[in-house]
Amino acid sequence: MLKLSNNDEKKEFIAKAATVVFSDKGYMNASMQDVARKAGLSKPGLYHYFKSKEEILAHILIKNSDIFLEKLQETIKKNKKAGLSQRESFRRLVQAYAAYVNSDRHRRLIVLRERHQLSSQYSDQLLKREKAMFVLVRSQLSYLTDIDKTANKNVITFLLIAMSHWLGYWVKDNKRLSLEEIIDENIKIIFNGIMKR
Repeated sequence: MLKLSNNDEKKEFIAKAATVVFSDKGYMNASMQDVARKAGLSKPGLYHYFKSKEEILAHILIKNSDIFLEKLQETIKKNKKAGLSQRESFRRLVQAYAAYVNSDRHRRLIVLRERHQLSSQYSDQLLKREKAMFVLVRSQLSYLTDIDKTANKNVITFLLIAMSHWLGYWVKDNKRLSLEEIIDENIKIIFNGIMKR
């Protein structure tokens, strides 16, 4: 293991190792020994930082949500500072959402496949953060003046979030379209529909 200066850095190093292990083996099939081995620690050394496998998973998911929410808030601030139109600002927010979700394959797979493994102690904390992200995206959608007033904003928000999370699951590198191109195509479809006008 690398020489890290403080407990927070060590916990993050372990969490990154655990992210790979949980993604590759599946949370239920992974053991604390697997995580310790990947992090270059002894099993007792691992328990110094995390008391259980669930605590590691919760740390990964909750920390990811906190960083994610910050990135979305930063994108909104940057868009306002740049004086972008509401439509362009929202397009960039969706781009930022999808790009972050898909920036780390291992983390993305854990968010999709393992979040349900958390007990209520942790799942309530995670749900609170996920709701905050949902509300943030929905609130930005509400600023669009040319949106169909009969369209349900909750449904649109869920569609955008689901699209972002599942894109990287089926998109493979080095194919005809890059992930960025696919994100842009999805945004275009959401804004304009698929039918000729």
